[in-house]
Amino acid sequence: MMIHESHRTAADGRTLDAILANASAETRATIGVLGEILGQQPASALSPTSFAIVHLGVDATLLASTKYSGPSTSLAILGNLLRIEMERHSGGVIIGSPGDGLPPTWSQLDLGIDEKVSVPGRLIAFFPAGTLDSEPLCVLVDDRHWSREFAILSSSAGKPAAELVLKRFCDRLKTAENPLRGRVLEATVVEGCLKLGITPALANPRDSLILPAEVWAEVDVFLAAATSRREIMRRLGLGTNRGMLVAGPPGVGKTHLVRVIASELGDRYTTILADANAMRHMIAELYGSSETFGPTLVVLDDIDLVLGHRDSNGDNGALADFLATLDGVLEREAILTIATTNDPKALDPAAQRSSRFDMVVTLPMPDEASRTRILERHLGPLGLAIDYDAVAQSLEGATGADVKEVVRRAVLEYGEHFTQAQILDITKTGRWQAAVNRRRYLS
Repeated sequence: MMIHESHRTAADGRTLDAILANASAETRATIGVLGEILGQQPASALSPTSFAIVHLGVDATLLASTKYSGPSTSLAILGNLLRIEMERHSGGVIIGSPGDGLPPTWSQLDLGIDEKVSVPGRLIAFFPAGTLDSEPLCVLVDDRHWSREFAILSSSAGKPAAELVLKRFCDRLKTAENPLRGRVLEATVVEGCLKLGITPALANPRDSLILPAEVWAEVDVFLAAATSRREIMRRLGLGTNRGMLVAGPPGVGKTHLVRVIASELGDRYTTILADANAMRHMIAELYGSSETFGPTLVVLDDIDLVLGHRDSNGDNGALADFLATLDGVLEREAILTIATTNDPKALDPAAQRSSRFDMVVTLPMPDEASRTRILERHLGPLGLAIDYDAVAQSLEGATGADVKEVVRRAVLEYGEHFTQAQILDITKTGRWQAAVNRRRYLS
């Protein structure tokens, strides 16, 4: 039987591993250089498995791997936690190659505008006994999109300790040590993987959107699962997940309402804004991100453009994935979903049933009183002698976005000073509306 080098003993009976574990980083580096001079393979050329065998002092048949099995979006955050532990125990940690003779690599974790932190991308790190645990352990990270992996390597006897350490890493994902938790994130698909990037925080107060009182009452019921009624819902086993479908024609404030809701939740919830590709191809991974961030608000804008109806002749794969994912969400806690649509009839009925979307809120076209309030909000600071009611009457059938565009057009044409006649002329001529020139220029 072949005996591994680390099992040899010194004169006092200690193994080489025991000696090296108590040696300084400088001493270990010197020994490594001497080993290379004597023809031994440098540590940088070892595969992660060989690195773990050498530093854990175990036979290959006794090496155990405890792998993380969760959403790939967690990998960069786990890498950041690994960085924290490497810095905390910098005196004893030994860093090894990710394999193929390559040096350890680091990735950039984007934390916002001009704010990044370097985290382990592809490497293996040895933590001596007394650092991560009483057992010596190796932590492997590989963030390549085709080979994403985070694992704790240990001896077979040390596997329970490795499992406990991995659980501690995962538990920390939902704490303040996760720098993306409580932020507003945009979900896109890059190289076949879900990527979450930070977007500016939302700060839209409720009084910035003019809606009927009954709409706000429904919003309050929706938010109660995350705020005032959260504990009693959990205690009664009713769940804290809710889904709300916001319907209405373009320009009535659907997206604005979503921003208000996200603002009111603040940093208690992580908000994920999903683009069409993420909805179509990564819906399960999208909701799986709640394992990384804890309470999560998932926003699915213009959902009818992605899901559609099973009676259509198109591809129903996205719809099937969505229905299966929303059913699986019931097994989790504290997930809110808001989807917007111009036409709820375009959605398959199965997507709208209770437990997927618990309520449908339809935003109406603004009546005259609402149009007047919108005009007051945007024109009031200018202090102009304008009859808001008269202008509102001239905009019958206009959305809130239309009314705002009329004001924008007036300011662009006249600046801070214009008359009621001038703004009424804008509403009468309709020049605030985008006109499509349908003439053909090429024959």
